[in-house]
Amino acid sequence: MERRQYLAALGGSITAVVGGTALASGTRVDIALDGSLHRGGGEPAATTKRVTDSSVEYSPESNRVEDGNGTEPFRTWARRAAIEHAAETVLPIVDGRLDEDISGLGRGIRSLLFGLVVTVDHTVTRNRDGEVVSEPTVPMERVLAVAPRTIRATVELAGESFERSVPVAVGHSETQYL
Repeated sequence: MERRQYLAALGGSITAVVGGTALASGTRVDIALDGSLHRGGGEPAATTKRVTDSSVEYSPESNRVEDGNGTEPFRTWARRAAIEHAAETVLPIVDGRLDEDISGLGRGIRSLLFGLVVTVDHTVTRNRDGEVVSEPTVPMERVLAVAPRTIRATVELAGESFERSVPVAVGHSETQYL
């Protein structure tokens, strides 16, 4: 009887861990836990990039892509290309949703506990005396309200296609000259 109870408890624990990890990954708890990042509050967006660059070659026989980084499986190459494309398009998406200039915003890609996220960076820079030398033209709250929650990025190459949903986070930071 003790063995059955042990196995039932072990099974329940494994189920809780797997379910908790799936829930955390789906809701991107890692963004909230970061402290400096917040999930975008705007509607999701979608973008497609058709790769026609002659320096990127696809081999249908091996399902591999050769580019400046070497040769790798199509899926591996496409996952990277999709997140890079999402990062390239996040600021134009934010700009299209606002009626004002978005000068001073940055973008990037960060690796968090549950994977990569695209970031919109709202940074204020101060001089040695603490005076603001540069800051974005748009308040953080406005950026947060319109930044897409996710970007569905599709990459197409030589008749092959790959789609990836990329989470978007908005971060605020303040820097000061030494």
